[in-house]
Amino acid sequence: MIRMLRAAAIAAFKRYPGLRRAVHATWQPIFHFALLPFRLPRGRGSVAEQRDLVQRTEEYNRAAERYFAEYRDPQFLIDKPFSDAPDFAAHLIAVGVLVAGVRLRPGDTVVEFGAGSCWLSHLLNRFGCRTISVDVSETALAVGRRLFERDPRTNWSLDPQFLAYDGYTLPLEDASCDRIVVYDAFHHVPNQRVVLTEMHRVLNPQGIVAMSEPGRGHASSPTSLAETATTGVLENELVIEDLAVLAEDVGFREVNVLAEGPTRRHEIPVRDIGPFKGGRGFHRYWRGLCHELVHHHYVLLYKGSSRTTTERPGKLSSEIRIVGPAGPVALSRGERLRVELRVANVGDTCWLHRGVGDSRAGWTRVGVHLHEAGEPVGKVLDFDWHRAEFDGDVEPESGARVRCELPAIHRPGAYDLQFDVVVEGLTWFAERGASRPPRLRVHVS
Repeated sequence: MIRMLRAAAIAAFKRYPGLRRAVHATWQPIFHFALLPFRLPRGRGSVAEQRDLVQRTEEYNRAAERYFAEYRDPQFLIDKPFSDAPDFAAHLIAVGVLVAGVRLRPGDTVVEFGAGSCWLSHLLNRFGCRTISVDVSETALAVGRRLFERDPRTNWSLDPQFLAYDGYTLPLEDASCDRIVVYDAFHHVPNQRVVLTEMHRVLNPQGIVAMSEPGRGHASSPTSLAETATTGVLENELVIEDLAVLAEDVGFREVNVLAEGPTRRHEIPVRDIGPFKGGRGFHRYWRGLCHELVHHHYVLLYKGSSRTTTERPGKLSSEIRIVGPAGPVALSRGERLRVELRVANVGDTCWLHRGVGDSRAGWTRVGVHLHEAGEPVGKVLDFDWHRAEFDGDVEPESGARVRCELPAIHRPGAYDLQFDVVVEGLTWFAERGASRPPRLRVHVS
C-alpha cells in the first residue's frame, strides 16, 4: 500500500508541477518551527566602517608587498594550489563553486582582485577567459607573470594582464569587465567601501562579483593572530551582513550567498540513500551545512539581476510528457501529425522563448529528432527535423503545453520521434543528462 501511494504521488508530481510547490508550501511552517534551534540572531548589518582600519590602508598595502617580497619559498607560491597539500581539495572545490556560481564561460573578461601569485588567473586563462590580475603587491604580480611564462599552455592570445593598484582606484575603464573573482582576499581589505565602489564601476551592467572568504571567528583564530603579528597583514573579521548592506549602499542590486562549503561532506551508506532522502540523519547534515554558512562564505554581488536564464544557464533540467496521441501512431504517406506535449522546467534556469539581443542568445525551444525505428535507439535520419516554440518564458518549477505541427513523412516505414528541449547554439538538454526525451513510434504506410 505504501509503495502504491508513493508511486501515485510521484506520478502526480510529474503530471502537475504546481502540485510539488503546493505541498512544499504546506510543509514550510513545520520546517520553520523544527529548525528553530539552528537559527542564529544576526542583525541587518551596518554600512559604517572601522575608521582606524580605513586610515591605515597604505600601511596595510605596504605590509602586503613586504609579505610577498620576503616570502621564504617563492616556488610554493608559483606551484599553488598543487603545493598546498592540506588545502588542495578545498582550493579546487572553492574555485568550482565560484566558476559555477557566476556562470563563467570562455571569452569573459575576468578581474581577479587580490590575485597574489595569480594561480587562479592562470586556471581561468586556460579555461579561455581574458584575465586581469590585480593586486597591491608588485612582487606578487611578478611571481604570477613567471607562472604564466613558464607554462607552454598559457594562452597569450587572450592578452593576460598584471596590474598593480594603489589600494584605492582600480586601473580599469568603466564597465570593462564581465566578472570579478576574489579568492580569500577581501578580508585583507581595510577600506571596503572604496573597493566595492570601484568594483561596481568597472563591471558591466550585468556583472557579478564572486568571493570565497572565511567567516566568523577568522580574525581571532590563533593562526590569524600570529600572521598579523608576524607580517602586519590585515586579517579582518568579515561580517557578511555588513558586507551585504555596504555593497547595496554603493549600488549593487543583490547580494546572495551560496549554501556550500569547501570542507562540507556528508557521507552515507548506499543502502541508506532512501532513508536519508526521507529525513533520517537530517539533523547532522543540516548542522554541518549551518556550520559552513557561518564559518565560510561564498558571496555573489550582482550589479544587475540575479535571475538565471538560458542566456547564461545554471542547472538545466526538464521533464517532457507526451499528452497525445498515444503511440504507436499509424499515418498515411504525406499525412501530417500534431503532437501535444507537457514540458516542465525542473531546473533553476528560466528558459527564454525569444532569446536576448540580435543573436537571440539563450533562445529555447522544443526540438524533434527523426530516427528509424529501433531499440534502444534507431539510426538518426534528421537530428534537427523540427522545432516548436514556447508561448512565453518558462520559469523554474513551472511548465508549458507545446503543440508540435510535424512535417509529413513521405517514405513508408517505421519511425521513432524523439522530443527534447534545446538552447539554440548551446546545448540539447539530453546532452547534459538534463532530460529523458520521450519517443513516439510512427508507422507510415
